[in-house]
Amino acid sequence: MADFMRYLPLSQGDRGRESDVSSDWRDATADVIDRSASLLDAADLDTATGDRLAAAFAASVRRRRHPEPERPADDDQTAAAPREPAADRLRAFAVAIRLGQPARVSLLSRAVAAHLLLAHEIGAEPALPERTSGAVALYLAAKAPTPIRAVISGHTLRASDADWEFGHGPMLEQPAIPMLEFLLGRGLEAPRPPTGDRPTGDTDVS
Repeated sequence: MADFMRYLPLSQGDRGRESDVSSDWRDATADVIDRSASLLDAADLDTATGDRLAAAFAASVRRRRHPEPERPADDDQTAAAPREPAADRLRAFAVAIRLGQPARVSLLSRAVAAHLLLAHEIGAEPALPERTSGAVALYLAAKAPTPIRAVISGHTLRASDADWEFGHGPMLEQPAIPMLEFLLGRGLEAPRPPTGDRPTGDTDVS
């Protein structure tokens, strides 16, 4: 099990090292936002689409139902400055997170969910640090709705492409990103027993 698990409130890590426990996820959240800004930079998007995606991303992280409406330009501004690129606005959002109040893992989870959705919408490949994907997977598993919990209950979940696992019982594994999508209720493919452990005739859970 990866060393980062001892930092997580719901982990099975060493309970004797309470001085090492941290619940501040500002830097990890800001990193996900910066990664999302880089996805926007790399995508060939028109200004309106970039603005829409950036606004939807920020609204999702802030847990607002709708993006904030655009402010109309002042009548006195006859020669307005060029609008800040959408990616730069996300980077400014990341800076605000880093300088703000300590962040819970729930905020990190919303940032990851928004990052994965953004990547899907623009056809990009998401990438997350192991500590981030593991922390969010653990958080989502603990609060999963009944249909998802029925699949994962009584099992150990392991990322097949990252150094983390958690839980008790027979192993279920999946690459980290598809597992996050499943735990978010978006992925149709559930984590599976490792190849050598799968019973004959085992079928996908959907």
